[in-house]
Amino acid sequence: MVILSSSTASKTLISSMLRDPSQIPDGVLASQVYQVFITAILVQWQRRYLPSSCTVNDYCYGPLVDCIKQYPFSAIGHEYEVLLQEMLLEKKIPFLAEDQLRAKGYDKTPDFILEVPVAVEGHTIHWIESKASFGDECSHQAYLHDQFWSYWN
Repeated sequence: MVILSSSTASKTLISSMLRDPSQIPDGVLASQVYQVFITAILVQWQRRYLPSSCTVNDYCYGPLVDCIKQYPFSAIGHEYEVLLQEMLLEKKIPFLAEDQLRAKGYDKTPDFILEVPVAVEGHTIHWIESKASFGDECSHQAYLHDQFWSYWN
């Protein structure tokens, strides 16, 4: 847990962190702030639009899912990245995280690059990209074109 002293934590800094929790250095705290933020958005959205049409109940592509995905750092995605990082550490698999890669000057990065590739079911794994919402052919093609092909092994 990060504790900020009054000498280092201005009202402006705290407000900025609450608006963009990716600035919070403690990953667990940042995830919790994301969850509160997303919950508040969903409650506002539900009050405004529910009940509506059957489109609302589409748990893959409905407007509620769009609302969750549109927040740049969704709570769900961030939570699973934290869990994935904990698993890599637990298994003692050496890796570089996205923030470390950006600090080295990479503009497009996976969530984790494995410093030593691993074999999984006959496939060599060099990097891991975690997605909270992923799976249809259209999404795969878009991610391949916009993101995945730019990663270096």
